Amino acid sequence: GWIKFGRDIIWPEGAFFEPSPDITKEEQEAQAAEALKLLMAAFPEQMRTLLGQEIARDGLVVFHEMLQNRVVLRSMSYMLMDEVWLSIFPDLRDCVTGADALE
Repeated sequence: GWIKFGRDIIWPEGAFFEPSPDITKEEQEAQAAEALKLLMAAFPEQMRTLLGQEIARDGLVVFHEMLQNRVVLRSMSYMLMDEVWLSIFPDLRDCVTGADALE
């Protein structure tokens, strides 16, 4: 039942998640360009009008470049995990260092 379903998700064909093959530099650049395109499309048109097209585009480009940094992504992941843990276990707020920064 559920145990077999979970086991098949974690260990498909008896193998724990195997790393995917490395992608080429061209594939990385294509993915980055596609991500920027999707980020631009997801930004609300009302905000573009309010901020101005050029400022909104420049801000999104800076945000996209920031999201390409592994250190920034790791930090954001840890902050997100902290927030999830604090929402599940609010008593941990006094134990988690930097919890005030999440507010």
